[in-house]
Amino acid sequence: MDEAIAFDTHRFVKNLTASGFTEAQAEALADEQVHLLNSNLATRAGLAAVKSDLEVKMEQLRTDLEVKMEQVRTDLEVKIEQVKSDLEVKIEQVKSDLEVKIEQVRADILKWMITAMTAQTALLATLIRYW
Repeated sequence: MDEAIAFDTHRFVKNLTASGFTEAQAEALADEQVHLLNSNLATRAGLAAVKSDLEVKMEQLRTDLEVKMEQVRTDLEVKIEQVKSDLEVKIEQVKSDLEVKIEQVRADILKWMITAMTAQTALLATLIRYW
């Protein structure tokens, strides 16, 4: 296994024996300490592997995101076209309704004008006759 850090076992054993440990106890503790350090600390190779794995996953996420963004863009374009089409139909309906109403108003105005002209003609005829 790659050693993650340099650990001075000789100094460690020397300090423990100076503190009252037997040499066998100090060496056993030093071995365990080295084992713990090497098994729990990240190595450069381990970090490089994690980095490589993360880069692959990030690239996959980027690709997935691009695909999803394209799907959303396409869906939005379809929805925009639907809304545009619906609006065009509604505009045509309003236009048609307005044309019908304008024709109705025009017919009503013509009726009133003809009625008014007929009444004026009758009035004028009556006035001319009796004058």
